Amino acid sequence: MIIQVLCNLFEEGYQRREGDSSSSPFFAGANVAFRRQALDQIGAYDESCTTGEDQDMWLRVTAARWEAYFEPRAAVRHKNRLSVRSLIRQWFRYGYHHPYVTRKHGSGGVRVYRRSSTKRKGAVYDCLLTARFPFDATIFLTTFLWMHAFFALAVLFAALILEIPAIAMGVLALVLAVRYFRSDIDMRHPLQAVSFVFLRYTANLALLLGGLVGGMRLGMLYVSPTFDYKA
Repeated sequence: MIIQVLCNLFEEGYQRREGDSSSSPFFAGANVAFRRQALDQIGAYDESCTTGEDQDMWLRVTAARWEAYFEPRAAVRHKNRLSVRSLIRQWFRYGYHHPYVTRKHGSGGVRVYRRSSTKRKGAVYDCLLTARFPFDATIFLTTFLWMHAFFALAVLFAALILEIPAIAMGVLALVLAVRYFRSDIDMRHPLQAVSFVFLRYTANLALLLGGLVGGMRLGMLYVSPTFDYKA
């Protein structure tokens, strides 16, 4: 299973097929059913997918021209991790194994994605750039990524005693941090808000680092999408 960071599934009905495998939505394997005829046509689960088998199956099923239908009333209860350590391990594994699915269904080269500016069901990332290169790179530009990039630049400029660039990068990092964390902040329940801030930040950091390490294992650059609440 890969956590749902690529799509919004909130309306009942048939799902739109996406032409890009890296940003295509999918049904989580914890709650999905396939027609027997579809499995006979595409084959069984790929046992090389330690995680991400649900996205792999979605891509294979839709490539075989089968339709995918979302029924929001078909709900299951999914047990969450009970400790921060197990949560970090889980999300790191998601990131670590996702590059395999991306490479399996991708066409190579560099692909850059950004969060869609419009609310829609299905995929929430638009492809910003594709280019042929002798190496593979899949990069999702997220608020989480930019926040850390500008913070790193602020630290670098400060170390070089370049005050104005350091302040400018620091301000940008702060603005992005406010944008990233604001969905977790509820002043009516401050302790709960602090918990949400910590857990989502920790999970996203584990996901990002896992993707980088897993991508390097396959000889590619993979910068993972992150989990947020923007619909």
